[in-house]
Amino acid sequence: MSFTELRSEPNSKSAIITALATPTGHEAGQLRPVLELASWFRDPVGESSVSDSKAWTGLSIHQEITALLSLILGIRLRGDDPIIRRRLPDGCINTYKVAGRIAPNAPASPWASPVLPGLADAQADFAPVRGYLESLPRLEPQQTVDLVRAARQYADALWMAEGEPELAWLMLVSAVEVAAAAHQAATVDYALLVKAKFPRSSEALLASGGEQLLVEAATTEFGHLIGATSRFLAFTKAFLPEPPPGRTADPGAQLPWSWTKMSKALNTVYGHRSSRLHGGVAFPWPLLIPPPVADDGLPAEHFAKGLHGSGDTTWLAADLPMTLAIFAHLVRGVLLRWWTAMADELNPR
Repeated sequence: MSFTELRSEPNSKSAIITALATPTGHEAGQLRPVLELASWFRDPVGESSVSDSKAWTGLSIHQEITALLSLILGIRLRGDDPIIRRRLPDGCINTYKVAGRIAPNAPASPWASPVLPGLADAQADFAPVRGYLESLPRLEPQQTVDLVRAARQYADALWMAEGEPELAWLMLVSAVEVAAAAHQAATVDYALLVKAKFPRSSEALLASGGEQLLVEAATTEFGHLIGATSRFLAFTKAFLPEPPPGRTADPGAQLPWSWTKMSKALNTVYGHRSSRLHGGVAFPWPLLIPPPVADDGLPAEHFAKGLHGSGDTTWLAADLPMTLAIFAHLVRGVLLRWWTAMADELNPR
């Protein structure tokens, strides 16, 4: 990582990261590591021989923080390779240093203009960072895990959007799904839903192990079967953010922000996601390229009425509900509002 300077103008809430002289062995354009964090491996000697991955994020501590910062700031960030340490049963610690640090590279775009306009040269506002990070201790442990998992999906989506926009769509939908499932688990009585949707299964569970077994099975085995699309839409509605600042003033290029029309657009997005994952049907081509330009020269948020085609395939404008850039804005706003709601609910300010 390179040395950087974090500076802000007097009486300004924004900060700018600028690269300074790059030390030997470091790449320009990366944040300086203020703390040296490590990934730990351990030998679970004497523990129960049962799988337990409830808290697994697949990230080291500093990579988790990087994902959260990417979400808070709405910028592309990537964590560097950590120093790996292994704690042995006798208490000794082995340290494994990486042979060399490689600057992470985002997939390259074949287009002259960006798929996510304005992201590359955006100035990040650091004012909210402290408040968000200081709210983490107010969350329950599993809430923090769910938050990091969702943030990782968002951060990965931004990172690869220019070169792999279809994967970015899938990861942004997954980010909302992670959060929506966690929110539903915390606010919905799964046992009642299972009784209503799977009456024969619930009767068998009650006969076998009583109410306790039903509740356990409802939250662990049936949760993902209960209205995935409805859950996705309900969660987005509950935490729908404001439209993006500096958006186009062209009314024909603006995405309608009323929930009636937004829900239809999001339902179409979710349908594309399901078709891609379960049927191998690729996202429509216009959703994978730089957005169209509105009459005022700013990026459009959705596609003009009429037909759009690629090869021998044709799509209606209704099949192209919004651009990837506007969906990324929406997902970030939803996740940040959910984060704030969780922290405030557990410890009202």
